[in-house]
Amino acid sequence: MSEAISTTKRSSLTRVDEWGLLRGLSFFAIVMQHSLGEFIYRSDILYPDAVAIAMLYHFIRYGTLTFVFLAGAILFYQYGKSDRRYAPVLVKRIGDIYVPFALWTIIYWIFTKKSSYQPLFVQGDLPVFLQQFIAPTYGYHLWFVVMIFQFYVCFPLFRSAASAIGRWKKAARSDQGKQGRIALLLTLLTLAYGLLMFASYYEMPQWQTSGLWKTLLDYRTYEFPYYAFYFILGGICGTYLEQWRIFVLKVLPYSTLLFVAMYIWMNLDMIRSSGEQINLNYSTYLKPSSFIAVTAQILMLYGWALLLQKQNSRFKKVLAVCAKYSFGAYLSHAMFISLIAFYTKGLIFPGWHLLVSVLTALIVAPVAILLCVTLSRLPGGHWLTGGAGRNWRLSKNKSSI
Repeated sequence: MSEAISTTKRSSLTRVDEWGLLRGLSFFAIVMQHSLGEFIYRSDILYPDAVAIAMLYHFIRYGTLTFVFLAGAILFYQYGKSDRRYAPVLVKRIGDIYVPFALWTIIYWIFTKKSSYQPLFVQGDLPVFLQQFIAPTYGYHLWFVVMIFQFYVCFPLFRSAASAIGRWKKAARSDQGKQGRIALLLTLLTLAYGLLMFASYYEMPQWQTSGLWKTLLDYRTYEFPYYAFYFILGGICGTYLEQWRIFVLKVLPYSTLLFVAMYIWMNLDMIRSSGEQINLNYSTYLKPSSFIAVTAQILMLYGWALLLQKQNSRFKKVLAVCAKYSFGAYLSHAMFISLIAFYTKGLIFPGWHLLVSVLTALIVAPVAILLCVTLSRLPGGHWLTGGAGRNWRLSKNKSSI
């Protein structure tokens, strides 16, 4: 009975259309980012071309972290109230997220072995194979699924903390006092996360550790605390949606100016620090400047998404379709990039690497979406595409009743 009531409550929630637009934009950004990374390290690339790729790369850095933001927004919007059972939700997320990840991990293992003309298993491969389900390397983009799934597992802790903060806020005697307490917490959160980013980028690589601590430091890019700020920011959005919409539109001019300033700074910093060869890894997510730039860009893009939502454009419809199938397409897109790279690695593109990178992304994105659409319509396809396949079959069954 309680599950039925919870389902009724969730179904009464209004769909948040701008989240779909942000998800579609983020998917395109990630495909473009990985396409740029494939071609920028070619030996025949010219320096001006590498700089141009780096500039575009910095403009689309928001993709992965926006997905973290959206995960927090959706979870708190749907299940933020402590009276809603979360265990069934977690079981569903295992089927929608981890099972497709595990199957695609096996696919990438086979694909990598076969494309490099190696046997599927040789002596000593088993530990490496099992590691792929915890810290994947054969599917270089699959680390994100490992990281984001940690938020789903730990969500009850975030929800309990949010409930405690809510009670503390209500204890204030006036509305001004409540707003002051929230502002204080946000300021402390921002400072604490900024300090974590500073330590992660500048201090932790120098720490001399061993055992478990060394493992945790070496694999910190896989660990959810280093991305928690964006998840909590999304949780604030999902909990106070209407106030959030007003806020992002109000600060849109300022968030845009801040992003532009950080965008210029990050490009100059990379060019100055990279030397003769541009190194995109210099702009890691776990860096204070990236933290400021991406946060400003998320606020900016959210405001733009609200404005775009009022328009009846074809671009909005395309983003909505991409959003619906983004997870399955995300899982598969790296394979298509690798296939294109396999056939282009012997070609020379002096002065054309930026164009080839962009064309690769424009080919890969729709192909990955089309594959996800096709798989979602096959029996058992949801095990490869996540919720898109399951939701499509449910809607088809409902329409046939």
